[in-house]
Amino acid sequence: MISAWFSGWRQLNAQSEITINRAAAYRLAGIQLALTFVIASLLLAFNGFEPAFSALLGGLAYILPNAWFIRFAFGDAGQATPRVVLRRFYLGEAGKLVLTGLIFAACFVWIEPLHVIALFATFMVMIVVNLAGTALMSTQQVNKNHK
Repeated sequence: MISAWFSGWRQLNAQSEITINRAAAYRLAGIQLALTFVIASLLLAFNGFEPAFSALLGGLAYILPNAWFIRFAFGDAGQATPRVVLRRFYLGEAGKLVLTGLIFAACFVWIEPLHVIALFATFMVMIVVNLAGTALMSTQQVNKNHK
C-alpha cells in the first residue's frame, strides 16, 4: 500500500516537474519572440525593411522549431516511461534541426533580397538568449532545491 502511494507520488512529482519545465520553456520562447520583434523594429527604424525582415526571419528560424520541440518533447511526457521521454527528446531534437534547415533553405530560395548578416545575427542572439535563459532557470531550480 505504501509503495503504491510512494510510486503514485513520485509520478505526480515527475508530472509537475514536467509541467513546470514545459511552462518555463514556453515562457523563454515568448521572451525570444518579443526580443525578435524588438530587434526587427529597431532595424526597421534605423536600417530599413530588408534587414528588419531578415532579422525577423532569423529569430523565427530559431523560435518556431524550438516551439515544435517543446510541444513534441513535453507533449505527454508526464505519463510516459523514461525511455519514451528520452526517445521523444532525441526525435524532437532531430526534428528541430530539420525544421531549422528547411526554414533557412526557404529563406535563401524564396526571400529576395535577403540581408544574410541580419538573418544569422538574430539567429545567434536567440541561441545566446536560450543558453542564458536555460542557465538561469537551472540556477533557480538548484537554489530552490537547496532551501
